[in-house]
Amino acid sequence: MDAPASLAARCPARCLGSPVRAQEGPIRFELHAQPGREVWTRHFPGQTMRSTLRLRGGQVVEQLGAARLSFTLVAVADRLEMRHAGMRFLGVPCPRWLMPRIVAEETASAGRLHFRVQAAVPLIGVVASYRGHLEVGDASCLN
Repeated sequence: MDAPASLAARCPARCLGSPVRAQEGPIRFELHAQPGREVWTRHFPGQTMRSTLRLRGGQVVEQLGAARLSFTLVAVADRLEMRHAGMRFLGVPCPRWLMPRIVAEETASAGRLHFRVQAAVPLIGVVASYRGHLEVGDASCLN
């Protein structure tokens, strides 16, 4: 897990519940699926980040702290990408020029789901960045 790129990047990181310091160590992930929504809890070393995902109008909408992010899911070659389509912060639409650049992708191999997530805001840099893998007990669910 990498730290926000600048002092200015720590403020949005805090608003999203993302870690503000670089740390090495395991990330524990919990998924609570319910009809119509999923709650994702990421336990980083020293910090927990929680978000809620819903499917709306063909997009995945993630409530993460003060932000509501919209994504389109796209299968590209051997990976799944969540392509950022829009954002509201404290309920206010984010202007296109200030829209964060988000990379969120996963691949599967040998009983693992590999993921990479990075969010960067224009003018202030990387706000959140982490990568790793999840061990999956039954590899048949990856195919």
